Amino acid sequence: MDTRKQFTSKEFVQLTNSTGTKIKIVPMEAHHLVGIVERYHNMVQRAYKIIIAEINRINKDVAL
Repeated sequence: MDTRKQFTSKEFVQLTNSTGTKIKIVPMEAHHLVGIVERYHNMVQRAYKIIIAEINRINKDVAL
C-alpha cells in the first residue's frame, strides 16, 4: 500500500495485524507494484463470485 494517512493509522495497522495480514508500505511513485496487487485482487474477486454463486443464501461477509 502507499503512504496515505488512512493506511498508516494506528487503528488500520492494528486491524491488519489482528487478521494476520502483513503490510508493505511502498512509495506512491512505485507504479510497478500496482500490477501485483491487481492480479491478486482479481483472483480473490473471482473466488468470491464463485462462492456466492455456488452456495445458496450465504452471508456475503461469511463468503468474503
